[in-house]
Amino acid sequence: MKPINMISLGTIALISSISFSAVMPSLASLQNSDPAIAQTAKQEAPVQLKLAAERQSIVAVASGRVDWKPLPDNASLRPGETIRYVVTASNISDRQIKKLVVNQPIPQGSVYVLGSATLPKVEGAKLDYSIDGGKTYSEKPTIRVKLENGEIVTRPAPDSMYTNVRWRFGDNFSAKTVAYATYQVRIR
Repeated sequence: MKPINMISLGTIALISSISFSAVMPSLASLQNSDPAIAQTAKQEAPVQLKLAAERQSIVAVASGRVDWKPLPDNASLRPGETIRYVVTASNISDRQIKKLVVNQPIPQGSVYVLGSATLPKVEGAKLDYSIDGGKTYSEKPTIRVKLENGEIVTRPAPDSMYTNVRWRFGDNFSAKTVAYATYQVRIR
């Protein structure tokens, strides 16, 4: 397989939606270098979001130690490589943000690494996933499978079906707070 250019892979990965309770949602484009400001139409609750991509680097095979190196914008990715995305959310206002939600699509040409998403260290934070392009979310997505005998059973969704990771930052995202969340993908 030929290498994937980071620009094409990142196009989808660098879009995130933010929603606030009782206000119109805003759309922010996240960039590796410059943070984007997302805020309500009334500019009442600014949130600064940043997305950074890092390439996995196994330092010592015997020890199993893994380092993460920043991924340059023009990087070529090879099948099997693991990329970690770090989402940084900053409430730069003097007020709490109610029900902040950040939705991050899994980039095309990659597969979500099951169990790799981390929760931000924010009280009440929750994590869920979509397997239908962001229409519905579940903490543990499942699919219905028809067995050879005709019986239909529910099974965990395979990693290849995950399309979005969503973080809910609790009921109140405190003023002047910075929170980090991560997830990993494997290049197909």
